[in-house]
Amino acid sequence: MKHLEKPNWQKKNERKKTFWMIALGTFLVIPLLIGAALVFKNAAFIGNAEVFSSELEISGNQIFVKAGGDFQAALNRAKAGDTILLQAGAKFVGAFVLPNKPGNEFITIRTSATDAQLPPNDTRIDPKKHAAVLPKLSSATVEPVILAKDGAHHYRFVGVEFGGTKDGFYNIIQLGTGEERSTGELPHHIEFDRVYIHSTSPEGQRRGIAANGKFVKIINSYISDIKRKGEESQAIAAWATDGPIEIVNNYLEAAAEGILFGGATSTLELTPTDCLVRSNHISRPVSWRDEGWAVKNFFEIKDGRRIKVEYNLMTNNWGSAQDGSGVLFTVRTDSGQEATIEDIEFSNNIVRGSGNAVNILGYEGKGGRRLTIRNNIFADINGAKWNSSGFFLKSTAWENLIIENNTIINSGSITSAYGEPSRGLIFRNNIVFENEYGFKGDGVNSGNPTLDLFFPRGDVSFNAIIGGSAALYHGKNIYPASVKQIGFVNAETGDYRLRPDSPLRGKGFQGKMIGADLDPKTVGGK
Repeated sequence: MKHLEKPNWQKKNERKKTFWMIALGTFLVIPLLIGAALVFKNAAFIGNAEVFSSELEISGNQIFVKAGGDFQAALNRAKAGDTILLQAGAKFVGAFVLPNKPGNEFITIRTSATDAQLPPNDTRIDPKKHAAVLPKLSSATVEPVILAKDGAHHYRFVGVEFGGTKDGFYNIIQLGTGEERSTGELPHHIEFDRVYIHSTSPEGQRRGIAANGKFVKIINSYISDIKRKGEESQAIAAWATDGPIEIVNNYLEAAAEGILFGGATSTLELTPTDCLVRSNHISRPVSWRDEGWAVKNFFEIKDGRRIKVEYNLMTNNWGSAQDGSGVLFTVRTDSGQEATIEDIEFSNNIVRGSGNAVNILGYEGKGGRRLTIRNNIFADINGAKWNSSGFFLKSTAWENLIIENNTIINSGSITSAYGEPSRGLIFRNNIVFENEYGFKGDGVNSGNPTLDLFFPRGDVSFNAIIGGSAALYHGKNIYPASVKQIGFVNAETGDYRLRPDSPLRGKGFQGKMIGADLDPKTVGGK
């Protein structure tokens, strides 16, 4: 049959129908294609980085978290040896938890800024210089910004800023819970290097770091504005751990204590052990005196064993919530009935500007024993200026106390002894002021009567007791009439070393020097 050609009107209608079918298909298919492309993009590699909808970019063993990204997702995803790069200057809000991961290589969490934008290794961070390149973590709740528990381990933070919690409650960083049932549950190998930790609430902040873990390092960092009214506050505190802990080359600013060992109970009743506190500057602004914060001391051990405290600078402490003593070694059963303080070395430190210098107490818990205080400078220990008494040593119930080669610029008595005697005292080669009472104890005359009662069989000899008298002391001492006879290099600038022509050179025990031989430039870190 012969083919019949379609009329023109029919051809025209069919062309219109085809056009609209193609248009409709295009309208439906293009969004599907775009969506598929986006899905492919989020699961594909762009360059060398795998990108996820959570704003994580993965490249080899690096995870990059952009501003607004999910830092907790990065922590959950990271493996031993990985590095999490947080975008420099970006804010990340949340209560973040460090998961327990297999492997013994550190997971490093750091700023995405280059090393050249941070201070060099072993150099303390300065927030004024480096804050712009630090990612900023904070908590919108009372939960810590960082929590490590359940044996979490091998995490290192470098070049990160930590703000406070809601209304400054509790800890900015919390290692451990105090409820661990075995030491294997303690977090361990957690390090903070060149980080900045500070309060963000007008109410201040309870604590910077609760360092209740093993093999903890806090180095080259800056912790500031840790203060509370009506309660204690610490830059760093450790009580539910047996260590070791290293606190080296930090600036630590807190109202109650810059550093506290002990002071609270825990399930395991562990004693912080094998700890090193070196080259820190522990201080607080003098302006806090008028603001009502609960100020106590620079450094305190309530429970601790084998702790070295050396080359630290401690400045600005006054009578407020306590009597104004700067350094405390006081065994307290608020750390548990097993609390003890033993084998402590406090050496090569400068304590400057405090109501009193040292307070020791050893009759609670398992007692206090074997404390050495050697080659330190205690300057501006002034009761009138710092709202206290100006004594060097308040003491009761200690076993084996060595105080040797210290330079002590005090306005009050040398001692304020009370309660039970302290046995095994060696007080030798020190420069100290007698002032009104010298060695003084409760209810007894100063000098030898105090020594016989409160420091039986103690050795007080080869000291330069400025303004003292040989009639008061059994031991062989030197009694300069004034500080001008000492021969300091430059007391006005804080250099209390002896000049080459000082009459005290070679006059100490076994021909040693009297007083501290300590260059102030080597103290307090950098």
